[in-house]
Amino acid sequence: MTYLNYMATWDSESDANIDKLIAEHNYFVNLGDFEYDQEIDEEFKTLHDLACKVRDLTIAADATQIAADAAAVASIWSFGLGMAAFAALEATEAIEQKVISSKSKELNNKLTSADEDIAKKIGTKVSKYVTQYKLNNDLIVSKAPKGLDARTCRANLMQFMAGVEKNGTLDAAHFRQYASSCRRLFDSEEINDVYDALDKLNLSAKDDDDIEAFVGTLAGFKFPDKFAVDIVRSFCIAIMVYKLKIATTKIAKIAKAKGISVEEVDESAFEVMDACGKFVAVVAVIMSVVDVIFEILDIVDVVKQCKAMCDKLDGPIKQSYKDYFDGMKKASIQYQAAIAKKKASLA
Repeated sequence: MTYLNYMATWDSESDANIDKLIAEHNYFVNLGDFEYDQEIDEEFKTLHDLACKVRDLTIAADATQIAADAAAVASIWSFGLGMAAFAALEATEAIEQKVISSKSKELNNKLTSADEDIAKKIGTKVSKYVTQYKLNNDLIVSKAPKGLDARTCRANLMQFMAGVEKNGTLDAAHFRQYASSCRRLFDSEEINDVYDALDKLNLSAKDDDDIEAFVGTLAGFKFPDKFAVDIVRSFCIAIMVYKLKIATTKIAKIAKAKGISVEEVDESAFEVMDACGKFVAVVAVIMSVVDVIFEILDIVDVVKQCKAMCDKLDGPIKQSYKDYFDGMKKASIQYQAAIAKKKASLA
């Protein structure tokens, strides 16, 4: 229901905005293999050295807590990969009054551009992807129903575009066509049978009989829109794999026995799903940096706060960046190969 509700909001979107999403998607697909370790180490050495200067020059007796503007904190998600969330951690007035180290401004300026600096060092393809990723953040979340976070929005879009691409050409026209199908499904009565069947499967023991009953509902789902049927089946199968942890081999065997086409549950279809899953996982990893930021902001003692910034930069934040770029590289390579295999099987 959440997926359909979100994707339905794109059914009347302009070509220009949809093309921005497709551009980011294409940059992701074409990332390929790249090195990132040394580039990240170099950037974080600079960040860590600057943070240590801030720590060493900040004296408790003359200091006030480093604090972020409430609006800046609330919109941290909008930076995506960006460490620009730190940009509001000090007030200009406090620096001018020598309350906290003037080096904090230098640190924040460097933190603001860190993600883009890393991407540029890695190479042009990665730089283009990171730039487009960040440019799209506001657009992606602006379409979300109230309460839907940025991670879920990106997960839904990745799943959606993979569904379009594995069945044909990913362009604005097909994107909008599938989004319109999501709208029709969301507003329909027929989809309630699928919701009920999913609920029942979720609460069951998920043995063979339970899975057969649910797949039977998918196989029997009728709707006057082929794209809508494709959406329901592919997304429900993804839920079975990633949310309900049902083995793909079992799903494929039962689905084929129930008359669902082989193409919908062949190896390449599951490989596309797995690549999407990897993408979603690494988006969650990089956005977990936000949680680390809040941990730093929650520290009252400014000297301890500055020390924590040094430790976190050289520890979990740097590791999150390495995990992100490693995961994104692997997801890209797998996605490209899986989509190529899927299209070859349909040719």
